[in-house]
Amino acid sequence: MAKNLEKLGVTFETDVLIVGGGLAGNNAAIAALEKGARALIADKSSLYRCGAIAGGVDHFMAYLGTDTWDTQEAYLEWVGRIARGVVNLSVQNAVFCKELDAAIERMDRIGCTLKQPDGNFFRTQSLGQPGPYFINFNGKQLKPLLAKEALRLGAEVLEKCSISGLLTDGENVTGAVGFNIRNGNFYIIKAKAIVLATGNTNRLFENPSGLPFNTWQCPANTGAAQTMAYEVGAKLANMEFVRITVVPRGFSAAGLNALTGMGGKFVNASGEEFMSRYHPSGNRSPRYKLVEGVMKELYEGRGPVYIDCRHLSQSDLDHLKRTLGYDKDTLPDFIEQKGVDLGKDLLEIMPSEGMQAGPSEVCGSGILIDEKTASTAPGLFAAGDCADQMRCVHICTTGGYLAGKMAAEFAMGSGKEPKLRLPQIRELRKKAFAPMRTSGTISYRKVEDTLRKMLWQNAGPARNERSLQVALEKLEELSQCFKEIRAKNYHELMRVHETHQILEVAKMMCTAALARKETRFGVYHHRTDYPEVDEEYEGQIVLWKTEQGMKTSFKKLDYDKIPLS
Repeated sequence: MAKNLEKLGVTFETDVLIVGGGLAGNNAAIAALEKGARALIADKSSLYRCGAIAGGVDHFMAYLGTDTWDTQEAYLEWVGRIARGVVNLSVQNAVFCKELDAAIERMDRIGCTLKQPDGNFFRTQSLGQPGPYFINFNGKQLKPLLAKEALRLGAEVLEKCSISGLLTDGENVTGAVGFNIRNGNFYIIKAKAIVLATGNTNRLFENPSGLPFNTWQCPANTGAAQTMAYEVGAKLANMEFVRITVVPRGFSAAGLNALTGMGGKFVNASGEEFMSRYHPSGNRSPRYKLVEGVMKELYEGRGPVYIDCRHLSQSDLDHLKRTLGYDKDTLPDFIEQKGVDLGKDLLEIMPSEGMQAGPSEVCGSGILIDEKTASTAPGLFAAGDCADQMRCVHICTTGGYLAGKMAAEFAMGSGKEPKLRLPQIRELRKKAFAPMRTSGTISYRKVEDTLRKMLWQNAGPARNERSLQVALEKLEELSQCFKEIRAKNYHELMRVHETHQILEVAKMMCTAALARKETRFGVYHHRTDYPEVDEEYEGQIVLWKTEQGMKTSFKKLDYDKIPLS
């Protein structure tokens, strides 16, 4: 068996394989290693600067017990309101609340404190919060510090590695295969447990900037975890939502929370502050309401639309300008090159490109997980933005750590060695390199560009039964073109695999959107044929793979009791 495997590729063996070396993945590795398990991290990029916070981050959501709104109970009550219909409060309590204190201490320990130099927390309120839950901090070095800690604890790392498929023994997930995006080495990884942590799905919708890789979130995150989990029979949830934000006109970048958290106001061409028309929280409304407000002002002819920070105090302006680049260096560069001084000028804004992701800052979409972050496929765990109950820095930190801990316990308690099946490995190897052998002449970019335009028209912020059916028909046509996509080198091979992932996630999104016959979270799932919120849909659309194709069901969620144990 060993010799046969060596003929197929380079082999590795570990207790816990973590696919994705971002925020959640590194926290998972740290937890697994601290539990005494072996851990191997595989990522397409470099461990020190990969994932959605590769360039840094400036906010972490937490309750700190300072007031009535600042408690575990108040936080969960708010979560149940702002993400009603998709958030599982029991899982939220497990993946965030129970891990929060340890996460804050751990960030201190690795050298990336959430506190300011004076020892206090700088907190801001935005995006529908009842109080200032966001801790504004300098997370510029968070990613390399996490990587350093994982390596110190003994993590193995496979960089420039695109994981292309999961291995199973017919019951449990037993490993994965992938290839090196520089030299083409084929990797076979045997693992007792796997944590998928590859983020949400970007490059899915047409980008208003005209640049498909200039995305709000990491453009390398293309739904790998969701696609691979689906292929081995794991269930997914909350896949119907298109997530959009507000960005500077012409440039997608994170920064909305920073601008509104410090007190920035939305104004239209007449100088009118308009957001209170759309939500009682005004400029600090939930993200989907901010997007809806900006879209309506533009579509109804009251644009251009701006963020106005001219009224801020000098100290607040200084803080904003100093911290705005913590998330992405290029944002303050862009603002400066536009000749905009936030203290004197308005900053023109627009809706961003769409992505497939959870509809709020407290709830994700993707692999359906339980209180132990386990998927419905034995041996497979999920963490970060690819999991249905994790989203943003705070839960990716706490939930990532929990996933690593639970995966390690599963691996060390299994009592048996994972079995690999040679025919399955050979088939996955053949599939991985097929785009380099085809005689086709279609480029991945042509397929992606076509998909993005079509999907925005039919499954974007306005959708109905017919448009979603059209989208699925067009996606099936694009699937038929897929075997004609040619990769000229291993980097392009990675891109072709990403195109496949984007295409499969698009199918999942449209299928789930058809099943949710209501509107929920405004433009994130706006069914023009079902324009109202329906209480019957206070739960999740769950989907999975069958021999007959994609199947969906509805899972009712309970909001009558706040879990505090």
